[in-house]
Amino acid sequence: MKKKSSTKNQTFARFARYHTPYTGSILLAMACAFVVAVCDLGAIQIFADTINALKIVDSNAFDEPISIRYFQFQREGMLTFDGFEISLANAGDALKVFLWLLGGVLVLVFIKGFFVYSNDYVMARVGHKLAFRLRNALYERTVSAPLGVLREERSGDLMTRITDDVRVWQTLVAAMANIIRATVLVPLFLSVMLIKSFKLTLFVLLVLPFLAYLIAAIGARIRTTSTEIQQQSADIYSQLKETLFGIKIIKSFTAEQAETERFQSITHSQYRSAMQRARFAALLPPLIEWLSAIGIATVFGLGCWQVITGQLSIGWFIGYIAMVGLMFKPIKTIGSVNAALQQCLASAERIFYLLDFGPETQDRNATHNLATEKMENGIKLQNVRGAVTFENVSFSYMQPSTTRSVIKNVTFEAKPGEVVALVGPSGSGKTTLLNLLLRFYEMNAGRILIDGIPINEVNLASLRQNIALVPQDTFLFDGTILENIGYGCPGATDAAIIAAAKRANAHDFITRMPEGYATLTGEAGTKLSGGEQQRLSIARAILKDAPILVLDEATSSLDTHSEALIQESLANLMEGRTSFIIAHRLSTVVRSDKILVIKDGEILETGTHETLLATGGLYQKLCDMQFQ
Repeated sequence: MKKKSSTKNQTFARFARYHTPYTGSILLAMACAFVVAVCDLGAIQIFADTINALKIVDSNAFDEPISIRYFQFQREGMLTFDGFEISLANAGDALKVFLWLLGGVLVLVFIKGFFVYSNDYVMARVGHKLAFRLRNALYERTVSAPLGVLREERSGDLMTRITDDVRVWQTLVAAMANIIRATVLVPLFLSVMLIKSFKLTLFVLLVLPFLAYLIAAIGARIRTTSTEIQQQSADIYSQLKETLFGIKIIKSFTAEQAETERFQSITHSQYRSAMQRARFAALLPPLIEWLSAIGIATVFGLGCWQVITGQLSIGWFIGYIAMVGLMFKPIKTIGSVNAALQQCLASAERIFYLLDFGPETQDRNATHNLATEKMENGIKLQNVRGAVTFENVSFSYMQPSTTRSVIKNVTFEAKPGEVVALVGPSGSGKTTLLNLLLRFYEMNAGRILIDGIPINEVNLASLRQNIALVPQDTFLFDGTILENIGYGCPGATDAAIIAAAKRANAHDFITRMPEGYATLTGEAGTKLSGGEQQRLSIARAILKDAPILVLDEATSSLDTHSEALIQESLANLMEGRTSFIIAHRLSTVVRSDKILVIKDGEILETGTHETLLATGGLYQKLCDMQFQ
């Protein structure tokens, strides 16, 4: 319990520090709130003094000039400031004075309105700036995080943290305009009330500890339920994403009803949590109202006694009751905003979790044999020949309860310009092995070298700039065909992009489209066929013109005719480059300079197509099964 409380305190401290850059704006908002409170106090003062003045005017017939005073200040019946005296010769003078005072009150209301607007605007601006800063930081953390970390997270949960949780925080900051006005008004009014009547104010203060306890206790419940609601929102996002991407499977298995029921179950859980939070949030205002009524009723009775005994004027008795009422209203605001604060702190915990993702060079699986600075800066590869060496490389996926070994003591060499094929059963570790070359994951043991330089000493951006990847799962961004091909080369000319498309045998189908290279691919390339998507992916790699090429099932979505067309393009592309090919279609690797047969993360056989067939091992069995 103590540890949990400490964690909450740390969350609140970190939450508060995030507002430090906006200290100037918050102080400006407080200054505006102070002006608003002074305007309220001034209006009450004029109101109370006017009632006292009307009492004097009512009891005199203007046989002689009457004197009234405004802004006279007394403390427990003792005069401390004599105020300003106004002489009234007749009823007309009295009417003029009261009309001027009415105009003064209207001026105060106008000034108050202007500073309320300023207070709200300043805090809304802070909220938008903070949301802008948080979303950018969260997105940067997400795209910079190691794949090993991201694969442990659900995409729906990450999306909720970047959208909903940040929006909750932004909403609270905007609502802080009200709480700033409340926190300025309450101490100011309490100070004046203590000066006016210490005894009456003492009874008001006796109610405040009970209010504070209620606000804190109910706020803690709201925070717990808010955490549950945000997690359930992540569940909703995740299922929505699964539904949209897997809609063909859902329909083909007629699972619409099952998926609908699953979705309804998640939303019902969120509904229950939301109603629980709503009950707590709705309970707070009437409780505060009830305690406030007790305080006001007590003060009213004691105030009547002080008026009877001459300790308090009628005008200031009414003004005092008005101040008590105005003071309890912002206390209700504080209670409501506290509920929002607890929701926000629940969201802040989720935001901080994502902000604590380290960059790729700080992957928890990494072997930190170099200083962090060296790993971040590193060596920049230049004039890469393409010699790639794996020395006793091992890798395991670190899971919560176990460690799953994927690559086991792999050693091989690819000479500059060689074509190396990786074949083997599904799940044998072929893709993972090449993911280590790109440092999508950090190896647990061994070394990978490019031109004799260990890749963990190489600048990460420099490493990846020298490797072109055509992944197994083709992905296109929601943009034009031209933009997708040129994605890896922002400065590429249209002519260079078209040339790359021609070498990938994509130019013909692109030009047959009504909008040609300006055709939109749709989200994740859904407006194109699988083969068309893969050819654009190959064109993207061709345009990059990197010295090392990685083809992970690059022709898997092509029909026999298209594959034949593209093999010639790939042959031209691989000429003079060190190329790694992962393929289940063994017909695509027969011309490779070296074939690595991998099973269960280990290299069982190495050789050319002919030598491996002559050996009669696993490669021959794979060929027999496929070609037969």
